[in-house]
Amino acid sequence: MAWAERKVTTAQLARNWGLVYLANLGGALGTAIMVHWSGAMALGNGAVAATAVGIAEAKVALPFGEAFFRGILCNTLVCLAVWLCFAAHDVASKVLAIVLPISAFIALGFEHSVANMYLVPVAWLSGAETITFQGFMRNLVPVTLGNITVGCLFVAAVCWVIYLRKSDEAALAAGK
Repeated sequence: MAWAERKVTTAQLARNWGLVYLANLGGALGTAIMVHWSGAMALGNGAVAATAVGIAEAKVALPFGEAFFRGILCNTLVCLAVWLCFAAHDVASKVLAIVLPISAFIALGFEHSVANMYLVPVAWLSGAETITFQGFMRNLVPVTLGNITVGCLFVAAVCWVIYLRKSDEAALAAGK
């Protein structure tokens, strides 16, 4: 929205996105390493690790189009969770507000780039031999593009058109 309002340049937007993306990648990788070191993946006689590997293998096997649209659907639910959280007035309500949308994206098998930045590496650390770096990238690129599509077009652009753009038009009409 700040870019649409010309409050930031395209270069500033791209820099911010790049830094946030890399920070999320670093956090996801760090978490995957700590989970691996904790021994949590060995719980249930390795069932946790086997489940993670199975899910990660299914993710990297998705065709581009399916991964892209699952990214769109996922981030729609994530944005809904954020909106619901902002609408809530206390911590308990905020937590309850996000439970359904986030649970839905997980249960429906939708794709989120940051979640996949954790899940695929934790599967690698758990012994997934069939998942390659190229397969990871073939998943991460379309999922990220789908997530961005929702964040930019379906959320930020719509909010800009509905709220901010009208205030600019009113200011222009008032001679400001």
